[in-house]
Amino acid sequence: MFAPMQQAETSVLERHPAAVLACVWVAFFVLFAVAAEIALKSLTGLGRPVLFQPHPAYGYRLQPNQETYRFGGAHFKINNLGLRATEDWDADPRGKVLFLGDSVTYGGNHVSNHQLFSELAVKGIAGAKSGNAGIPNWGVENVYGLVVEAKFLPAASYVTTFIEDDFYRGLTLGRNRPWIKYETPAFALQELADFVWHKYFTNTAEVNRREREGVPADVRVENAARKLKAMDEFLKKEGRAHVIFISPTRQQVLGERPRDARVKAALQTHAIPAVYLLDKPRIVGASVEEKRSWYQDNDHLTPAGHVVWGELIGEELKR
Repeated sequence: MFAPMQQAETSVLERHPAAVLACVWVAFFVLFAVAAEIALKSLTGLGRPVLFQPHPAYGYRLQPNQETYRFGGAHFKINNLGLRATEDWDADPRGKVLFLGDSVTYGGNHVSNHQLFSELAVKGIAGAKSGNAGIPNWGVENVYGLVVEAKFLPAASYVTTFIEDDFYRGLTLGRNRPWIKYETPAFALQELADFVWHKYFTNTAEVNRREREGVPADVRVENAARKLKAMDEFLKKEGRAHVIFISPTRQQVLGERPRDARVKAALQTHAIPAVYLLDKPRIVGASVEEKRSWYQDNDHLTPAGHVVWGELIGEELKR
């Protein structure tokens, strides 16, 4: 007699199809997350942001002693005084040139230290050492807070560069801005998610606009101009040289928008000796194509733009 045939053993997939499919999907998402994390850190610098610290006098500024790489391999070296500078600074101000301003001066996440106009402007000036204290979203009152209220006097010469919008900002505190980080995120994906959330779901521009417009525009400009004049007088009383520049927007350079009449009037009223880069022959005489090549967007400069701004500011410093 033949032995009865045994029934073939079923596979795990056949016995638990839903569980196996779930495990496959979990494994896929884990591998995808790991690959995305590695790619974001290596290609964009996400997960390794430049860090800031809060302060009541000037809102916030860079934490000292940092080094990281961001988008396109842009190199960030932050020295012992919280400046974008290649070297640490000692207590002797002689030969040091401190650049102040907003994100145009700071350079953004795509521009390395050596490409900044603050570095390029001092080339050819014997013994000059540059430090960049530009901070994203700073206004005139933030710079005043750092220099006058916090008495930040590490340099012999000061170069302040503003766009006209800085006169409308008041004292910005770094809120509602996903690119202002006070702690390193655990993952690059966390920084990306935070940026997407703020940019596309919270309408931070509207929140910041409402915060800013709690004070009338003419009052904000007047306050800014008054404090800029006070800062200029403070620095000169302390024996520091000080030069002020107004950086034009792309629209202004292309002749699509006039300079801000309210800001210009406030500068004249307070006898603030600001230099408008828009009036420089190098800018006036450039082609439309070249002018466009200077800008990442309407305000911020490409490395090519930093070269031109460095040349123009350097000419003023040599005088």
